[in-house]
Amino acid sequence: MKRQSAFVALALLVPLAAAADPVTLKFASPAPPMSQVNTWGITPWIEDVQKAAGPELEIKLFAGPALGNFNNVYDRTINGVTEISFGVFGSMGGEFPRTEVSSMPFQTDSDVEASVALWRVLQNGLIAEEYARVKPLGLFTFPASGFHTRKEVKTAEDLKGLKMAVFGRLGAREIELLGATPITMTPADAYQAAERGLVQAVMVGWSAVLPFKLHEVTNFHLEASLGQAPAFVFMNKDAYARLSDGAKKAIDKFSYEALSRRMGEVTDKQDELGRSTVKNIPNHTIYKLPPAEADAWKKLLAPMIQEWTKAVPNGEAVLASYRQELANVRAGR
Repeated sequence: MKRQSAFVALALLVPLAAAADPVTLKFASPAPPMSQVNTWGITPWIEDVQKAAGPELEIKLFAGPALGNFNNVYDRTINGVTEISFGVFGSMGGEFPRTEVSSMPFQTDSDVEASVALWRVLQNGLIAEEYARVKPLGLFTFPASGFHTRKEVKTAEDLKGLKMAVFGRLGAREIELLGATPITMTPADAYQAAERGLVQAVMVGWSAVLPFKLHEVTNFHLEASLGQAPAFVFMNKDAYARLSDGAKKAIDKFSYEALSRRMGEVTDKQDELGRSTVKNIPNHTIYKLPPAEADAWKKLLAPMIQEWTKAVPNGEAVLASYRQELANVRAGR
């Protein structure tokens, strides 16, 4: 009888030990390990979620291309190679056309405003159709693109004849309407292109200037509200469904609008870091587009917005909702 009791006790202990083992989720971030997206944004989020979930959940960050690069990390998330991922929409073709609303020029200079507004547009259902294959945990944007050039550019007239490196379809369209010639390439290729004189300018936000050393091949930096590139934190839907209620609650607590705002704060800090660092480097000039010239650029770029609203399903409603949510965030609502 004693031996039978011992076996019963052992059988009861085994499931308890198995239940105590944490569920491990892989988080793929194609950005380099020391990228501020990882160190300022993703890692603190992981720490907060794990603390709230306790010993039942572990999230491991895989920074760099180990589990996916910017071109395939979305597919890797859907296929379960990674359970959670960070990525950018510009690398995925035209699968998220409504989400590109944040790329429209002259909407806001704040990534917090843009990030929270974009998330709210998703929550109100206008762009939800694009997210049927994943569980979105957060949406955010990178800083507004400006012009980093070898010669001073203050007007659209100054842009004529310039070959400019751009990193996406919408950016290329903006450059065409402003009178310059877009040359599409990756951010990693921009340095050599500028160094060799293949381009005389680069269109990108401050967050990319230091990592890609663009300050070494340009001297003038024009800040303009030329749209903010959207990015995401996604989770595999089945992986989320398998979690315990406690683990789901921990992820939910720190995700959605809270994560969108957190990542917007990170990219706003990246923007300021790039600006303040370059400002203190000799022989560099930073200036903003004058109000009168900004009005002229808005008129030149108006066809781009019209084209987008016509080409994108329900585009006018999406843009109107995005603008309303920007106003709400700006007003503290």
